[in-house]
Formats: sequence, structure tokens, C-alpha cells
Amino acid sequence: MTLQKDLVSGLSKKKKTIPSKYHYDLQGSKYFEKITQQKEYYPTRKEKEILQKISKKIPYIFKGPLSFVELGSGAADKIKILINKNVKFYVPIDISLDFVKKSAFKLKKKYPKLKIKPLKIDYSKAFKIPNFKKTTKVCFFLGSSIGNFHDNEEKKFLINIRKSIGKNNYIFVGVDLIKNTRIIEKAYNDRKGYTAKFSLNLINIINKNFKSRLNINNFKYIGIYNKKIRSLQGFLVSKINQSFFIKNKKIFLKKNEKIQVEISNKFTVKSFSNLAKSSNWTPIKYWLDKQRYFALFLLKS
Repeated sequence: MTLQKDLVSGLSKKKKTIPSKYHYDLQGSKYFEKITQQKEYYPTRKEKEILQKISKKIPYIFKGPLSFVELGSGAADKIKILINKNVKFYVPIDISLDFVKKSAFKLKKKYPKLKIKPLKIDYSKAFKIPNFKKTTKVCFFLGSSIGNFHDNEEKKFLINIRKSIGKNNYIFVGVDLIKNTRIIEKAYNDRKGYTAKFSLNLINIINKNFKSRLNINNFKYIGIYNKKIRSLQGFLVSKINQSFFIKNKKIFLKKNEKIQVEISNKFTVKSFSNLAKSSNWTPIKYWLDKQRYFALFLLKS
């Protein structure tokens, strides 16, 4: 069981971690959609601004029939901006199949001729993308998710995606750019507390999967930008000394001990371009929002 293995591994370390991909059960996915609607959370708003800008250019960038593959599709709000008559297939991929199925059902109502195949896949690892003949595959990894990897794993991810998608296909990657610390920290500490609920929901996920009895009120969430490593780091902080079991492994938490549950690395245009090239992708073009908070890159395999 991957969840069990990752929790035991991450929570046994001196600096405890839980991979951020486990946020996204059905409830976590709903919380994240709420986060994207908050005034402080600029990435979604800025990325949509860019997508609107390029939507009319898609038929000119790509010739002939297309297959869209979206990693971490969520509510599929962004992909709707880019769908046109040349898009024959859409594959939304997420870790929460219930949520992605609901999104696919809504999208099918709007585009009845579009063939949609929702998939539950842990796309942080190598996987197989369905082969749609006589179409160009265009993959989407939006929302600054490329920044959610630890220990330079984003390079391994890009290499794996290139293998999955095959030669002479494309990927759009959303990239959050380095900016004022205050702007970044406000985005991950919204006033309505949805980011906190999103992260604290991990306690509910642990309780549900391992019959633990952790009290969510014995934890708090904090989000801090580390300028040295250019990364926003989110933590659950234990308010008390406590312990619990993941199957047969006992986990101890001291009062004020932190568990890192979120990482959002920030880039410059140059640093991401270099990352793409080192992962055997060819950068074709990039677009920026008006305030230069966010970039959308188009890469070719």
C-alpha cells in the first residue's frame, strides 16, 4: 500500500514529511477548489489570464486533431478555456477518481462530441498514456504543480512524462515565478482558512485509513516562504505530545514538532527553461501574465 509505505517512511524521519499528493481525496479536492477561488491565491487567476490569451492561438500552434491529457485535472475549469473543434479526446488524470469523474460528467454536457476517459493514476511516477491514433498529444500540467516536488524530483518527473507521451508531442507547464515574499505567503495562508482545512484534512485521511484517533484540534497549519531555497513550505504543527499507529508502526510527535505537508518551489524563467532542457524537453515558447507573477511554458518532446 503506497500510502502506508509513504507515511511510515516520511513520519519516521527526523524532519517529518507527508507527500502533498495525499491531500487529494474527495474532501481535499473540494477544499483545493475553494483555495483557488480565494482573492489571495493568485496562481489560478494569473494562469487563467494567460490561458485566455492563448486560447485563440491553439488551432495555429497545433495542426490537425488533438488529444488533451491533463495531469491533476481537478474540476477541469482551465482546460475548458482551450478546448476547440480539433480536440477529439480528453484524458483527465487525478489521484481522486470520484472527483475527476464528476468533473468529466459536467464537461461532457458542455462538449457532447468530446470523447472523455477519466483515469486514476499517481502521475508522480512513470505511467502509460492511452494511445489515440492520428492525433497529436498535448499534455497539461497546470497550477504550478511542477513546484510540488521534493529533492529535485521534478526533473525525474519531466523525464518520465516525456517517456509516457512519446516523441514529437507537447506539454504545457504552469510555473509560479519568484516574487515578493508577502504575496506568496498570503496566497498560502488565506483569511478564510481553506488552506489550513486542506492540510488538516490529512489527519482525517490518516484516521480513516488506519483507524487512528488523532484529534484534528491538536494540530495547526502554518505556511512559510523560505527565500534561501525559493520555496513555500507548509507544515502541520503538533500542539501536544502525542502518538499513533500506522498499522504496526508507532509514530511519536512532540509538542511543536512540525510535519512538512506542502512544498511549492518557485522559479525564474531561466531556471525553469534550464530544468526543461536538462530533462530532454525543448522549450518552444512561454507566456507571462501582466504582473509577471506566473508563466506558462510550452515544451516539445
